[in-house]
Amino acid sequence: MVIKFRPAGHGDIKKLVDIENACFKSDKLSDKNFKYFLEKAHASLIVAEYNKELAGYALLLFHRSTSLARLYSIAVDPNFRDLKVGRHLMEHLEKVALGEESTYIRLEVRTDNIGAIKLYEKLGYRKFAHKVDYYEDHKDAICYEKKIRKQVTKKIVKVPYYMQTTEFTCGPSSLMMGMKALNKKIQFSRLEEIQIWREATTVFMTSGHGGCGPHGLALSAHHRGFQVELYLNTKSYLFVNSVRDEEKKDIIKIVQEGFEKEIKKNKIKVIYDEYDWKTLKRIFANGGIPLVLISSYRLTETKSPHWITITGIEDDFIYFHDPDPDLAKDQTAYDNMDVPVRRDEFEKMAKFGSKQIKSIVAIYKK
Repeated sequence: MVIKFRPAGHGDIKKLVDIENACFKSDKLSDKNFKYFLEKAHASLIVAEYNKELAGYALLLFHRSTSLARLYSIAVDPNFRDLKVGRHLMEHLEKVALGEESTYIRLEVRTDNIGAIKLYEKLGYRKFAHKVDYYEDHKDAICYEKKIRKQVTKKIVKVPYYMQTTEFTCGPSSLMMGMKALNKKIQFSRLEEIQIWREATTVFMTSGHGGCGPHGLALSAHHRGFQVELYLNTKSYLFVNSVRDEEKKDIIKIVQEGFEKEIKKNKIKVIYDEYDWKTLKRIFANGGIPLVLISSYRLTETKSPHWITITGIEDDFIYFHDPDPDLAKDQTAYDNMDVPVRRDEFEKMAKFGSKQIKSIVAIYKK
């Protein structure tokens, strides 16, 4: 009999839980977990059947608005392991991921799961990270990825990753990543993250503490010894429409005016233009690292400005580090490293608000 694949349904949940209990001693998915993945998650839960019996399953999660898929879990009923169900599931999942326009699949595997490691490597997955104390029993995990869509080989700048520690420090965190990529002596620390925020904050923005605007980040990079280019598509006040209170609007304007005077005094290059794909390629070609302002809506469905660090670019894809993994959806830092996004999707993402604000803070070694 041939192994067949189909999307899982609610009627499969009991058998899926049985497989979990047969395969794992810890880190098990419950019936509630499976129900969530069937009903609410951006995911594909696939089951493999042999002779009309459920022989195994695989769960693939999709990173919103990106071309990244994550193999969250895979398990095969011990009674069917001689049939290479795991290998067939992996091969089928790649087709599913391609159908969702994914370019990469990433996964984690226990360091002591030698059989799975051999399978992944045989299928073309490569190691890209190591997670210490990842599982409930404190075992480490090896992170693998595979490019499933054949295109130009990606050219990634080696940018160290830093995860922001507050909801309002995406800008400082992105800047720290870019600076450390250019100067290994730069140290990551929460103190530096907050210090840059204090220097670059707009004071108010949306709700809560204000984030950082491009003017302030450009100055922070300049004061730390980097050459900076600031790209803006407008000379108007930024982010004033993100608050309703007139006094807050006035403060945002005053802060921006102060930044602009200091930028002029320090002779930082400002380019007022609608940057495009060629601009980003030119920054990379000249040895720079671009920090880009985006709308977080296409990633997390929250309407707020957000900063990311670009790590690579090719004809139809861009790659970035996002300092803000969605922990509520079980994302980890590794899910937000070198995230691949199609050019058309990135162009929709890389603008904020009703005024479609676009900005790049490009930093270079002096």
